[in-house]
Amino acid sequence: MAVLVLTSCSGSPGVTTLAVGLALTWPRPVLLVDADPGASQAVLAGYLTGRSTGGKGLLRVAEAHRDRRNLREAVVDQCLTLAETDGDRRLFLPGFTRPGSAAHFAGVWDDLADALDRLGDVDLDVVVDAGRLGPLGLPPALLERSALTAVLLGSSLRAVLATRVQLPVLAEAQRAGSGARRRTGLVVVDEGHPYRSAEIGRALGLEVVARLPHDPASAAHFSDGAPQHRKFAGAPLVKAVRSTASTFAGVLQQSSALVRS
Repeated sequence: MAVLVLTSCSGSPGVTTLAVGLALTWPRPVLLVDADPGASQAVLAGYLTGRSTGGKGLLRVAEAHRDRRNLREAVVDQCLTLAETDGDRRLFLPGFTRPGSAAHFAGVWDDLADALDRLGDVDLDVVVDAGRLGPLGLPPALLERSALTAVLLGSSLRAVLATRVQLPVLAEAQRAGSGARRRTGLVVVDEGHPYRSAEIGRALGLEVVARLPHDPASAAHFSDGAPQHRKFAGAPLVKAVRSTASTFAGVLQQSSALVRS
């Protein structure tokens, strides 16, 4: 399994900022998928500063599914280039264009999740920006094929309580899959205001798999395509995202190796 799913709960920091940051610093070829059911188009309007999709995206993948075409090929065909860095492919699959479109996607998720999983066979890892966790949770098929589902949250009481309320929704979606328990972890942003990562992990009963500092100036590059500031490469957030990308890529590769064995 070479799929990472990112999500968050109400009152928590942006998933898309981390998703873009990971995709730009990932140590292998990677595909970023916008699967936010809210159809916010946050990557297109943010990091890609309004770039046209040329009609490409998830809805065209749904058409390929309807026509019984090869979905793995359709996914790659519907991608844009996110960035060209270090010679690795960094692709982006645009998401839903209208609120409510995700509700009509239920019959596609099983086969699409399988197609995303099989991209690992051609050395392409997948990072899924699933947006905020809603009342219906996330597609069980996506969670079933995810090597790691990472839940972002801040360190405030509001963020911790919101996450605690919504984690059962995520657990229910996971149980609706094959029944196999996948790894779920927490990504804590700006810890110590007031709670430390260890306290948050104990309160929620999950491992903290990454910690990110509060660094708005650097985050603006990932979230809005703002120019990199002079000290960007050595900024706390950039260093933390790069380290997190390396760690998460290792988790995906280990999971893929276990599946193959």
